Amino acid sequence: MAKRDGMARRGEAGFTFIEIMIVVMLIGFMAIWGYPALLKTLNRLKLTSAARESSIFMQRARMEAVKRGGNAEVNYFDAATCPLGLPCFIAFADLDGDGAFLAANDLVIAGPYPLPKGIELWGPPDGAKEGANAIVGWDDIATPSPGPVFESTGAAQAAGAFRFRDPSGNFLEVRIEFLGTGKPTIQKWFGGTNWYENGELGNVWQW
Repeated sequence: MAKRDGMARRGEAGFTFIEIMIVVMLIGFMAIWGYPALLKTLNRLKLTSAARESSIFMQRARMEAVKRGGNAEVNYFDAATCPLGLPCFIAFADLDGDGAFLAANDLVIAGPYPLPKGIELWGPPDGAKEGANAIVGWDDIATPSPGPVFESTGAAQAAGAFRFRDPSGNFLEVRIEFLGTGKPTIQKWFGGTNWYENGELGNVWQW
């Protein structure tokens, strides 16, 4: 009996130092191996979140324009002009009809919405954020607007896109192509001038 009790006591002593070190090393290797994948996933989530949020802002502005019978817009503001001191989007009803946002004169529909950390308004092949290809179309018309303008019919005044980049070099754009519907679509950059919705023409998004 004494022998069996001694064996039980040795079995109950727990892990040895070497066993604990092996477990710690395994956890460390798993963390190192999994961190890049985790970071990539977080970047993807933040990028898609920014694109979807700006798309929702467009839909809300369009609905407000129809409801009020006047123009509504979604504008991008850099850190210097956003009320938050960070790059952001604001959807507003242009009550005074001047085409520009002024909190005292216009109605805020949604926002300010700051871009997630690490996500920039950035379009290929620009070498830096907020370059010539970050906003396409809307800032090139006769009366420049840093975003889409929706009329009382629900139509958009001009086609264009906001483009976003994550730290991994992935690009998404939120585009309005068909003016009559004013419907925004989210597309991913596939190189060159190729942008596709997920699965469009067999082009599945890869990260």
